Amino acid sequence: MSQVVYITLEERSTPNPTDGIPKTQSNWIHPNLIESVDPVKGRQLRASEHIPKGTCVLVDHPYAIISVVDDPATNDDLICSNPACNRRSPRHPGRFSCSNSCIADVTWCSTTCRDADKARHDFECTWLKRYADPIRTKRGEYDFGMLWMIVRLLASRHTEPEPQEYNVATTSQRCKRGWAGIESLCGSVDTWPHQHVRLWTTLVKKYLQNSPVLPHGLSADSVLHLICQEEANSFGLYPRETGIFPPPQPPVDRGEQFAAAVYPTAAMANHSCIPNMIHKPDEDGRMIFTASRDILAGQECCISYFDLTKFTNLASRREHLRKSFKFTCQCDRCISEEPAEETNDWDSMPLMDI
Repeated sequence: MSQVVYITLEERSTPNPTDGIPKTQSNWIHPNLIESVDPVKGRQLRASEHIPKGTCVLVDHPYAIISVVDDPATNDDLICSNPACNRRSPRHPGRFSCSNSCIADVTWCSTTCRDADKARHDFECTWLKRYADPIRTKRGEYDFGMLWMIVRLLASRHTEPEPQEYNVATTSQRCKRGWAGIESLCGSVDTWPHQHVRLWTTLVKKYLQNSPVLPHGLSADSVLHLICQEEANSFGLYPRETGIFPPPQPPVDRGEQFAAAVYPTAAMANHSCIPNMIHKPDEDGRMIFTASRDILAGQECCISYFDLTKFTNLASRREHLRKSFKFTCQCDRCISEEPAEETNDWDSMPLMDI
């Protein structure tokens, strides 16, 4: 069995990795982080030069985000529905619901946010009022959340002023933003099992067709493709970091999920069971990637797709990734933990008595 070696050049203390990045700057990429393409993995994030431990590597604003909480009418973990805000919207001192009473999950932290979000919410409001309860009753919370995320992606597209791009720091590389970034995400009908595609096709025909209730102007095939992309790239949002390795002792999990979101640039990060970045949303819903150890020039920059305190051995990790993400992990940690192949010391066939 091989041994995984971790390299740390020196210890550093970085209390807040986003220090120096303005709150008004919704997207930011470290100058040494670049996009590259691997013949097997496809798009990935890689360090062009050394990135020190504790450094903020990426700040990415969600293109679409939904609350994921139990009993939203009384839950204090709801987030503001204004995509420019995304802050927690507790019941006290007060939050503001939809005037059409579409669903309790939609709320704003102030009348200013509610008014600013009118055009985007108007796109989803009628759909939510008509379909939210039937979908939750017949299909359950997961399918409702998936379909609502698709509606919010379409709502952001509907209200997007123009295609956006932003520089990757000081490099000449450029990352796609806005709807163009969503279109570039991986995922297609060919990458999902037939039973998933068949179910999603049915859901599109029943709930997501272009209509006066949902005037997105796309074909059913395009919306189906969007579901394949969303399911392959959405993030669960948790109150604590994901990807701390080795896990703390005693183990501290990442807490209860309170939202889900799609991030155009963060979605390029591949998985490793020994990630060199941790990720966590900030109070504005921006996804923050932070180097959890020194990342050397040329190394891929990876996150963990799951809570490392929950799946600790090789079999459980690979099973979870196969079930949830449809791949078998071949990271250094998984390969190092594979049982050694049986070998023999025969130099030739043994003599046999006949």
